[in-house]
Amino acid sequence: MTETNNEPQAHDPDEAIRARILERAKAVNAEILARLRIAADDLEAGTHRAALGALDGIEAQLTTMRSVLLLLP
Repeated sequence: MTETNNEPQAHDPDEAIRARILERAKAVNAEILARLRIAADDLEAGTHRAALGALDGIEAQLTTMRSVLLLLP
């Protein structure tokens, strides 16, 4: 019978932080891309005001993305 090692694995804290930062950046990126897809669909449908609504607030998300990426070494 084999024994299971129940002790926590030693992880590099810098790598763990980097992984979390990249995870957050990917999540914000997905949100930005979703907004852009909605705006593109609205423009394709000829509803420019709806496209403007889809883009409302995207600047804040872009700023968040920049801030998150600046945390990386």
